[in-house]
Amino acid sequence: MANKVMDKMKSALTTKSGKVVFAVVIILILGGIGTGAYLGYQSVNYVSTDNARISAGLIPVSVLSSCQIISLDVDYGSFVEKGQKIAVVGQPRPANPSDKQGFKEIPMGRANIESPVDGYIAAVWTYPGAVVNAGSPVVTVYDISNTWVTANISEAEFHRIKPGQDVEISVDSLGGTKLRGRVEGIAAATAATFSLLPQNNTTGNFIKVVQVVPVKISVENPSNYLLVPGTSVEVKIATN
Repeated sequence: MANKVMDKMKSALTTKSGKVVFAVVIILILGGIGTGAYLGYQSVNYVSTDNARISAGLIPVSVLSSCQIISLDVDYGSFVEKGQKIAVVGQPRPANPSDKQGFKEIPMGRANIESPVDGYIAAVWTYPGAVVNAGSPVVTVYDISNTWVTANISEAEFHRIKPGQDVEISVDSLGGTKLRGRVEGIAAATAATFSLLPQNNTTGNFIKVVQVVPVKISVENPSNYLLVPGTSVEVKIATN
């Protein structure tokens, strides 16, 4: 029986179509072996995840006392330099001492609100003419000098991560542009620990859920790309 099968195979290989089929099978086998070897190498030498995003210093620029917004000189996405005027505010005063609800057209005691850092306006919280309370934010500034990646690593891979490891970062918002980085710190608790509704199953219907641990990764950005906080990235951490 085996001899008949071998004879049929030899006969098939003598035809042109048989040779093509044989070549395709060999290519598929070699391709499968190569893919398996590559994936094995990657899993041994790297930890990868797409559960990661850009993080940055988001600084609320607030007023120190109750005031009225006279003018607002920036908008969403505006670039501001440290010390640049963001808004003009003034102390509102009653038009009539007995009428505390009325305000004069031009408030007294004008003051400028300035940006504390170089960056972009990430949010605008008020508008000209509004009266705001002490401590209320006028805008939020994205500090471009303080940007990093927060990657959530599975607890099964957590033991392989150490500070100082090199990282390849693929930025979705830049069309997959790759940047370099380095592991700076590892959280001492899982991400779920700080959630508003932490998991605390005290019943017998327990289902194990894989936890993730936040890892802080510095970003090298020599081309000064605009890295938008909250946007997704993929990271590949070299563990060996």
